[in-house]
This record gives sequence, C-alpha cells and structure tokens, in this order.
Amino acid sequence: MTHDKHGLSFIIPAYNEHANIAGTLRRTQQVLASLDIPTEIVLVDDGSTDGTPEAAQQVAGVKVISHPVNIGYGNALKTGIRAAHHGWVGIVDADGTYPIEDIPKLVDEMRKGFDMVIGLRTNVSEMDLPVKRGFRWVFKTIVKLFVGKNIHDPNSGLRVFKRELAVGLFPFLCGTFSFTTSLTILATGMSCFIKYVPVTYSPRGGKSKVRHIRDSLRTLQYIVQGITFFNPIKFFLILSVLMILFVCIPAMVLAVFWMHTLSLYYMIFGTTVVLLIGLGVLGDIVRISANQKDARE
Repeated sequence: MTHDKHGLSFIIPAYNEHANIAGTLRRTQQVLASLDIPTEIVLVDDGSTDGTPEAAQQVAGVKVISHPVNIGYGNALKTGIRAAHHGWVGIVDADGTYPIEDIPKLVDEMRKGFDMVIGLRTNVSEMDLPVKRGFRWVFKTIVKLFVGKNIHDPNSGLRVFKRELAVGLFPFLCGTFSFTTSLTILATGMSCFIKYVPVTYSPRGGKSKVRHIRDSLRTLQYIVQGITFFNPIKFFLILSVLMILFVCIPAMVLAVFWMHTLSLYYMIFGTTVVLLIGLGVLGDIVRISANQKDARE
C-alpha cells in the first residue's frame, strides 16, 4: 500500500459508543472538509455490542472496520493506522470529550515539521478526583525518571502524528488505553519533535472504560521495553541504582545491627530478583528484535 505523505487519515476507535458515534463522525467530517489536504476517516469498532458499527455506517464517506471481539483501545488504533492511506494520522476518542474543531490547529503545527502534535488538556486536573490527581502526579514522576524529560499530557486522546513514527514503535505500544501514553513517552525518549497545543476537555457522559491501575502498570512495562531497546545502558543504570537503594543498603543496615543471617538472605533474594528482571527484559527485547527481522524479510 502506498501512502500519501501530504494527507491526513483520522482514526476513531469506538467501543459501545452508539449514542455518540454519529455526532463525532459528522463533526470530524466538517472539520476535515475545511483542510486543504486529502483526508479520510477510519472508524474502528472494537467489538461493540450496542450497534455502534451500524450507526457509523449511516454516515456516508466513513470507512468502518469492525473487530469481531473487543481487544483494546490501543489495538483498535493499530488496526486503523495499518489501514491508513496517508502519511499523517490523527486520532480522537468517540465520546465527544475532545474539541474536534481544534484539529486545524494541530495540522498547522504539523506543517512546521513536527513529528507529533498533541492536544494539551489544560483543564483535565479540574475534573480529576483528589486520589486520581495524586496518582497522575506519581505516574508522571516515574515517567520523568525513566525518560528524563517533563511530559505535559502523555495520554491525551487528540493528536496528529507521522504514520511511520507509530508503525516503527508498534512492538512497544500498549494495546489498551495506554497506547497514547506509551507513544508519547517513547517518542519523547527518542527526541522526536513534539508540540503541545492547548485544548479544553469536556466531561464524559456515562461510565469510563479505563482501568487506571492495570493500564498504568502495563504502560510502565512497555516503557521499560522501549527504553531497553533504544537505550539499554540507561535501563541498567536505573536498575543498578534501584538495587543499591532497595537491596544493598537495607542489607548493610541489617548487618550493622548484627542480623547477619537475615542480611545474607535479603541480599541473595534481592540480587536474584534483580537478575531475573534484567534477564526477562533482555529476553523480551530479543523476541521483539527477532519479530521485527522476520517482518522485514
């Protein structure tokens, strides 16, 4: 498949969004029609059971791809990106929470040579409960430790990026709701040109499908994979520092207080765990490298 580098494919993943999908598609069509580049809209239905694909098919000019079962937000985006005909890919959630009318602002920034332009939700913290706000801060702090840079809104669902960027990172991109987070973090770690454009986020109607703890842990897994693949020295330096802090120093403290047997067991078990983590990550990178080699052949 050839790809038009000067066009924009907009991917909208949907799961049980019957009430919102037609309005989201029509709004997106109106905005894309105002652009002076070739565009297309790809709706990826991720195994909905409420008639979402049927509602989407009522909107003319939209390509609808349906998964037989639900396999995750990130996997739905990957399906859409694979089917995209243009070199630029845009994404937006189907629930109407993002200001679709701001898409031209993102496209204008892409024209300047950026690899990815992200809609920065300036009011997202105002909608978070205190617990979620604290959890978001902890997560961003951990990410900064691994990446070494501040990331303002890693999981914004409104963005435009180069298709080749995402395809090259597919093995490291989460298949669930943390797809956007892992894409942002890895692109930042690779020193890609990224621009944030302020947008206003709207409250979602109905129940969110995000599982924050599970998806965040899975995102950290993909981040570790990506960092190890692109910068293995950094990963093992971080792992070494963590070993000193949580294995070596506690073992020395136990030894100082004459708990030699406990200190020895702690050191052995801690070192074993660190070695197994390191071997596991390396093994996973070998697997990913082999898969990429097979794909090229």
